[in-house]
Amino acid sequence: MDMQNLSRRRFLLAGGATVSLGALVSACGGSSKSGIARVGLAPDPANLPTAEITDVTLLRTATSLEYNAIFVYEAAKDAGYLSGDAAKLASRFQADHKEHAAATASLTEAAGGQAFTDPNPRLQSIYVEPALGLIAESDDPTGDVLALAYALETLAGATYQFYVPMMRDKALRGAAMGIGEQEVRHAATLGAVLNPSRLVSSQGLAVDAKWREEGDASLFYAVPSAFGTLAPVQVTLGPAGSRTTVNLETPSLNSMVYEYLDGE
Repeated sequence: MDMQNLSRRRFLLAGGATVSLGALVSACGGSSKSGIARVGLAPDPANLPTAEITDVTLLRTATSLEYNAIFVYEAAKDAGYLSGDAAKLASRFQADHKEHAAATASLTEAAGGQAFTDPNPRLQSIYVEPALGLIAESDDPTGDVLALAYALETLAGATYQFYVPMMRDKALRGAAMGIGEQEVRHAATLGAVLNPSRLVSSQGLAVDAKWREEGDASLFYAVPSAFGTLAPVQVTLGPAGSRTTVNLETPSLNSMVYEYLDGE
């Protein structure tokens, strides 16, 4: 076969494929400003505003976490997941979070900022709502709600711990430490409910319950003396056979509640 004819035939075939593909692309997505066809209409990337992490930002973010917890306890109550002592405990903790939210909102305004009174948008969308969806399908919704509450309380305590050295106003550091310590108490109490065979020592270490029976006065259920880890908190939720592990992390730069968000 003549090599020149073969090359010409391949060129024509390739050219036909190119024309067909070009027509398809044009039909799907139109043309860009440069005249080059593309699939779909991709929006131009938006540049995020430059925002400084101030005391107001930290306080607003802390308040938003309180509202995440309030939302979860309210959702669990509305769904009827909790009863008896578990319901009483959740009601008490929810009341504490409402007090914490009011306190951090007041501190925000005293610092010259605008208080934030909603759940943290990012954490709500990527953690809380998917977790509640898994709990709705769970074989043990009560246990899963308590596990999620434990994770949120632990996350809240870790967040306040993380924020304390970042705050410029020293007076705010004391307030953050006080609230954070209460969040850790909540987490320790829920931990004891979820695993009653383990206790928490005065050093914040889990120990066997039998130690208490031997008369060690340093052991008690709820109050570790120090803050805990800043590592992500894992919680496993959902129906048996397809349970899902969710990693909850302290708010990062893209989940802090900056003041410019109020204008969106």
